[in-house]
Amino acid sequence: MPFKALFVSTMCLLDQRSGAALSVRTHLENLAAAGWECHAVTASLCDGNAEYPKVRIFGPEGARPEHQGKCIVLDYSGVRHHILHTRSTVGANLTQQEANSLAMILQKALKENFFDLVITYGSSPLSRDLQNIARKLTRKMVFFLANDSYHDPEVFSSMDVVICPSMFLRDLYRERLGIRPVALRDTISEQFIQTDIDQSFAGRDVLRRKGFVTYVNPSPVKGGTLFLRLVNMAFHNRPDITFLVLEGRLTRSEWIKKFRIDPGGIANVFWMPNQSDMRRVYQRTSILLFPAFWQEASGRIVAEAQLNGIPVIASDRGGIPEQLNGGGICLPNPPGCNDDFSTMPTEEQARPWLDAICRLLDDPDEYDKACTLALEASKPFHPSLTRQATVDFYTSLFAD
Repeated sequence: MPFKALFVSTMCLLDQRSGAALSVRTHLENLAAAGWECHAVTASLCDGNAEYPKVRIFGPEGARPEHQGKCIVLDYSGVRHHILHTRSTVGANLTQQEANSLAMILQKALKENFFDLVITYGSSPLSRDLQNIARKLTRKMVFFLANDSYHDPEVFSSMDVVICPSMFLRDLYRERLGIRPVALRDTISEQFIQTDIDQSFAGRDVLRRKGFVTYVNPSPVKGGTLFLRLVNMAFHNRPDITFLVLEGRLTRSEWIKKFRIDPGGIANVFWMPNQSDMRRVYQRTSILLFPAFWQEASGRIVAEAQLNGIPVIASDRGGIPEQLNGGGICLPNPPGCNDDFSTMPTEEQARPWLDAICRLLDDPDEYDKACTLALEASKPFHPSLTRQATVDFYTSLFAD
């Protein structure tokens, strides 16, 4: 009989804006491909304070208002998702009735199936309630630890294993809480990797000259003020450089409200909504810009970019250097930004970042070397390796 795995959370695994959701979803899909029976029980809650398009979760039929309050069952890549259609996708708007319904959906799933493994994350009271329900009816409980925000060791007391995507995060929690997480590399799906990349010198040179400097998930914690400074400097000094911004948790309207500036209205910036097919983005990306002011757990998009042979310019913060794995350009953040995410760097402080962009875009040989280095650094993250490592890890939990 195959093993059975269940993901339990208030947060929807089909949220394309959430790195944690993408990681766990890929874990389940890898297990399903290896013969496991995999399910997920969640609400239709997504990251951010703006409503997430429900049609991207449920499709046109399931997203209709008359289905609110119902459990919608969807099958994706071998995983069966049981999703409570909530009135809002914003967690703060969840009603008590919806919370009760989610608990009932979980209890029904556990009654109908015995799951060998339950994977979970979250520390809200409702999350803890769901975890306690599942704990009583499964062999192994695994907590996926995706950020540095946890300070209460009690959150993990009922877990058999805690996993995280980097050795940086593993070591941070060993020191902070005395727990012993296991580091398991980010699992990148083939759907994020171009299969027809022209890695010849000529092909790379076309991308160098015509591609975008791409910045994903703009927000204060993701280096928003540094990005604004770089855009302004490039506009006045290097108008030939064009930036592509992919919206994430912070919408364009929220960005304008917070910073009182519309970067999408600047001539050298293209602002796009979150994309489900990142390969189309990578096809037009010459450099990935990845600043981070907070302690980034790993930065899965760094691995995605390098798997596509794209040079990355990133902060030396958290698990990012580990994720770069010797590839890309790792720079310190401007003074004060790590402590106050709203700090606006001066031109002098942002200059090393713009200089790094210009060096790559102005020198064909330098750019070619950076692309080769990116591909070499990405090898440990190739799906052929991480997929098997994921399956082997979860299977090993039942070796006894």
